[in-house]
Amino acid sequence: MRHFLVAAALAFFALAPVSAASAAGPADPFTVTNIPVQAKAASAVEAQTIAINSGKARAWQEVLKRLLKPDDVAKVPALDDVALTRLIASYLPQDERRSTTQYMAKMTYSFNPAAVRRLLRQSNIAYSDAQAHPILILALSPKWAGRSSWAAAWATPLYSHAALPMVLPYGDAVDQGNLADTNFDTTTWQDVEPSASRVKAQEAVIAQLNVSGGQTVIKMKRLGLGTSPPIPDVTVPGTPPGNLKAAAAATAAAIASYWKNRTAIDYGRRNRLTADVTIDSLTQWGTLLARLGTIPTLTDVAVNAMNTGMARLTLTYVGTADQLHDSLSQQKVDLAQKSAGGLYSLALQDDDASTTAGQ
Repeated sequence: MRHFLVAAALAFFALAPVSAASAAGPADPFTVTNIPVQAKAASAVEAQTIAINSGKARAWQEVLKRLLKPDDVAKVPALDDVALTRLIASYLPQDERRSTTQYMAKMTYSFNPAAVRRLLRQSNIAYSDAQAHPILILALSPKWAGRSSWAAAWATPLYSHAALPMVLPYGDAVDQGNLADTNFDTTTWQDVEPSASRVKAQEAVIAQLNVSGGQTVIKMKRLGLGTSPPIPDVTVPGTPPGNLKAAAAATAAAIASYWKNRTAIDYGRRNRLTADVTIDSLTQWGTLLARLGTIPTLTDVAVNAMNTGMARLTLTYVGTADQLHDSLSQQKVDLAQKSAGGLYSLALQDDDASTTAGQ
């Protein structure tokens, strides 16, 4: 049971007619659209039933690809038609075509999030069901330019409307001022955040194109709040411009895999840590507790000790400490390890701490 002590206190791309703003909303990982179905039977009703049922398994595989790390998809138990149907909350046909014996349509299947989560937890499979906010792609070749051929390879709904949306900056004069000096080694999240916020992106990936020995190597680096483990390089045969579409596809796949590895939560892994909090005011203390209450993987917050200006908390959570750190950072709470012995400190980020101090 969760309990918290609350009472104690994401226009158009410059290169293509793909709207960054329209891709800015978080995608629902449990809804799959545009699944083509077709069947022929003795009657129109029978053909429709067969066709609609035929799309369920393909939609289910798409949901698993969104939620799971690639190596874990094969671990999901096989489901018969009855079990699969129980996971589906609703479906909607579009572009229907029918005759007395045939039926064709494009289907949308919406799966029941609670039922899917229950199945994966019972199977001890880590998953990420966070609704993905857009990732800003900074295409360097070798420098950033809003109208480069490398950026043009990304200007397609294939990426901007994917389950994990990957969007380009607007590329206008504002972005030119923010991004013209983007450097793979030295640019920080603070440098690119103004352009990222315009397309409602909460993180960015620098994708730098390099040609070596007849091959194209894409070096990647994540910019954003929380921890940023290295992203492995992607190597694509051939040289630009002929291989740019293939290079973008391989890079997008690597980014999606990296994102799932960072965010997939093992709900069978329960951990605890102890954190000290400096209390400057009742307002600051209440704000901190309220933000802790928004973290879905934080299952319990207990006050072990409290003295004037100080409190010691025990946080019980699922997943890893790095994942908890990232979730807290998104809520503007800093979690830092104070010692090798495992003691942490917990604080509002600087801007919020100064605003609430003394109130």
